[in-house]
Amino acid sequence: MGKLKIRPPSKVDFLTFPVFGLTWFGLPSNPTKNDGCSVIAYCGGGGSSKTGVLNKIVVLVTADNHNINDSVGGSGGEGSAGASSSGPTFISKQIEISTGEALCFGVYTFKPYNDTLNMVRLIACIGDEILMYGIPLSYSSRQGEGEDEKKDEAILLGKTNVGKGYGANVTTYSAIHTNGQLIDCVAVGCENGTVIIYHLNQVGPQSFEFTKVTECQGHTKSICAINFHPRGTQVLSSAKDGTARIFSTNNGYELGVLKCEVHDPNGPPPAQPTPGTMKTKDPRMMKRPPQILVRGCAYGDLEGKIIYTIASGKRGPAYLTKWRTLVPLNKSPQPPSGDEPLSFNQDYRIQCSPVPISATALSSDGTMFTLGSVEGSMLLYNLENKKIVKEFKEVHDLPVTCVASRPVPNMLMLPGELEGGVNFDAVSASADNRLGQWTLQKKSRVKTPKEPKSARQMSTLEVWLWEILRIPLLLLFLLIIVSVKETAEICKEEFSLDRLVLAPGNAGHCLYREVLWADQSRVNFIPE
Repeated sequence: MGKLKIRPPSKVDFLTFPVFGLTWFGLPSNPTKNDGCSVIAYCGGGGSSKTGVLNKIVVLVTADNHNINDSVGGSGGEGSAGASSSGPTFISKQIEISTGEALCFGVYTFKPYNDTLNMVRLIACIGDEILMYGIPLSYSSRQGEGEDEKKDEAILLGKTNVGKGYGANVTTYSAIHTNGQLIDCVAVGCENGTVIIYHLNQVGPQSFEFTKVTECQGHTKSICAINFHPRGTQVLSSAKDGTARIFSTNNGYELGVLKCEVHDPNGPPPAQPTPGTMKTKDPRMMKRPPQILVRGCAYGDLEGKIIYTIASGKRGPAYLTKWRTLVPLNKSPQPPSGDEPLSFNQDYRIQCSPVPISATALSSDGTMFTLGSVEGSMLLYNLENKKIVKEFKEVHDLPVTCVASRPVPNMLMLPGELEGGVNFDAVSASADNRLGQWTLQKKSRVKTPKEPKSARQMSTLEVWLWEILRIPLLLLFLLIIVSVKETAEICKEEFSLDRLVLAPGNAGHCLYREVLWADQSRVNFIPE
């Protein structure tokens, strides 16, 4: 690995395993309610646990101190510090979840509106299984005075199997309001192109059940990204088959298809292979249409009328396309549920990167895309200006596998950001064992105090020279003092200002002959 040149306040942390999935959930810090939190979870590994490389999920939690109001009568320590100047206003901890011999490729964190457990939910895609954990935001209770606090662990709240050979890739969550009731809905995108919709039902104090609602069929290749409509009635997915599709969350009916392209709209269309060139005797000479990978998709407004897709081939530039939903067509027969097919208009298609994009994420305010490229670069793309506002070039040694955008607007503070002085805009990870945090800030708002300069330790040679020369140097210093005194007494007239101007040589002669080097006749060490 080459030496990274990351300019602060952006930073890169080195991990112990490759990362394939990443998510970031956050609530703004609130001094009155103490319910702010920032949860970054990443997953991956290097193989089976039998080889010694553990596959796991790591959760980084930073939350407002829930015990801040009880600091008067509570015990001391970081987990129970109060509002006094000596204690922190937030807590930080790390929780690890082992996934055994199976790799986790996708994670998603959220906190339900009707949460009664004071936990952030973590949904993990592990093989053909979907597991939901509860991540406690506060420290666990202490065993007693003088004892270490109990280790915080994730609590398994529920799990389900998507189907043999499906391969869960990505997942997302949304709360749907139906018939006066709030329903927790989970969507899972699979390796075989299927999108599955589940409802979460609480069956115990810390137990949930996944109820399968429907399977959405349409994609022919692996799902890359998945997002719910702002109202939860539809789910948007993109895949490696070159399309993004919209499905109904009620019955899985396909409502629309967005066919993405990866060529300049102002230039000539790419040449299509002819039947004669597609079939040759030499398979290496066969020309097929280029594969289009739609790495990202997202709704761009609160009404769900604007959709963004980001697509690229295995080579060449990546293109951002903005779609606008038109009035539903009534010509086609309505499906049994009453869902109507949608039609779309392409507002624009513009190049967003000169190289293929491997990971995408849209910011919470819908103004900026976080893009990770196959060259290991990170790009922050502004949708209003349609240009890259910041590029962190080749900060990863391998293609960026996953990114996450800031979960709250930049004007709102997450726990720890006020004290740290930096609001990070994006997080990225890769198989090169690195986790990067990126910001548009040029410097931290908090000035770090300068450390006092410590005395330099002398080397062995310097110590040896000092032991030898310190006595001669002391004698030389005494000789200089005596010479100055003698010069002031004997050569006082020669060193006057007028003598120095008229006869400067006399001063040197007096200093040499009368003070430093006296005649033999004047040498007398015996006092009279």
